Amino acid sequence: MNQPGTSLILTAPRKQLAEWGLRDGASVPLVCGRLQGTVSVKQSAKDEQTTSLRWPDGRLTFQIQGLSGQIVYSKAEGFRIGPVIGIMTTGVRRDLKKPIGGRTSLLSDFVRASRELNVLCYVFNASDVNFADGTVRGVTLSGPPGRESWTFARFPLPEVVYNRVPHRRAETLPDVKKCKERFGGMGVPLFNERFLNKNEMYRWLARDPRSVAYIPATDRMRSPDALQRFIQTHKLVYLKPTGGSLGMGIYQVEREKQGYLVRYKRERQHATTRFLTADALYQFVKRRAHPKSTYLMQQGIRLMEYQGRKTDFRVHLHKNGRGEWEAAGIGGKVAGADSVTTHVHNGGKVVDGDRALRAWYGERAGQMRERMIDVSIRVADVIQGLLKGESGEFGLDVGLDQDGHVWVFETNAKPGRAIFRHPELVAAGKKSARLVLEYAAHLVKFPLTQGLAKGGRADEPQRHHPHRSPH
Repeated sequence: MNQPGTSLILTAPRKQLAEWGLRDGASVPLVCGRLQGTVSVKQSAKDEQTTSLRWPDGRLTFQIQGLSGQIVYSKAEGFRIGPVIGIMTTGVRRDLKKPIGGRTSLLSDFVRASRELNVLCYVFNASDVNFADGTVRGVTLSGPPGRESWTFARFPLPEVVYNRVPHRRAETLPDVKKCKERFGGMGVPLFNERFLNKNEMYRWLARDPRSVAYIPATDRMRSPDALQRFIQTHKLVYLKPTGGSLGMGIYQVEREKQGYLVRYKRERQHATTRFLTADALYQFVKRRAHPKSTYLMQQGIRLMEYQGRKTDFRVHLHKNGRGEWEAAGIGGKVAGADSVTTHVHNGGKVVDGDRALRAWYGERAGQMRERMIDVSIRVADVIQGLLKGESGEFGLDVGLDQDGHVWVFETNAKPGRAIFRHPELVAAGKKSARLVLEYAAHLVKFPLTQGLAKGGRADEPQRHHPHRSPH
């Protein structure tokens, strides 16, 4: 995107200018995100070791200085600064402590990883994009590691967008829809397109031979008769809202000699109720549900137990810098006492997934781990075919039954990161955040490097990582 009348200035230390083979005052083409223009190269002050880019533009002046980002220079093409990765969300506010509210910690994982990889990454509201002048009001971290702070600035439009809009309702906001359409029209890759609808997802998986063997029988709860027939076929059944998350609104139904035993969460307490007929059970669920909510019936699986409680796993898959699926980590989720699900929100706890596998399978634990990953990748490939855009990650809820068969219960297109707060999964969390950025760079063919390229000729691309300085 060209911006006529914009004067850009790239300031760099004398030593860096010499490595690039440039003189003070040289005029060089530049691409930074979607911004294309020409920069005037200036030698920085004697004691200044930071490479910076700044440009005034009529009503606003903004500066990127001391932030992450690789500067690639070649005589043939000039400068390219980036990759410039935008994390699109909602709820960004003028608060230097928690600029993204309760999701500040979650999204800071990616921004911190970007600094380690020398990627220019910022978080922005869909409502803060100015397509007319090619800028975005966003927030990022700056300053030395351990003492970084949040900084608001005007950034160039990103060359790739990581979609972290927080919930389904936000995806319907006009600004979010506009951003998706405009970025798509400009050819800007946007990955993690949207949330998945459970009914749509299960129907898609059930008719593909690559995934059907790993998906529990699932159908819509259309009527009391349909519910009764399903429970007659599957003694243990889970009823799930199609748009639910965090295990909310789920019922566990077990067929007894006379009627049905139902477990669920009522307010903050786990409750148990018995019903004599499927009609009474059906009406009970419908009364408690949102008027527009629809429910699915899913075959219950007798899971392996860890520490005496049913346990499943979150397999966090990412596409890496080669565009291939890779597991960043596997967290075990142990159900709370009397809980219907293993969700932490419902009283469950996270454990190291490998620890649980070793307790069950001993020397075969690694083999079972690879089996879960293999099945997860098969399912991810199938789900990718359901979506129009690119998917860079999936969080799959996976279980093992007593026979060691792998079952996939849920596939989350915008997975949470709660498992990575466990002490034994912190390293996996850092890997997960890095993989998001490596995949983003892959989409725009911007190779990530470590350190300044050595020994290159002046006509070869020269990469420079700006030093970070506090604001």
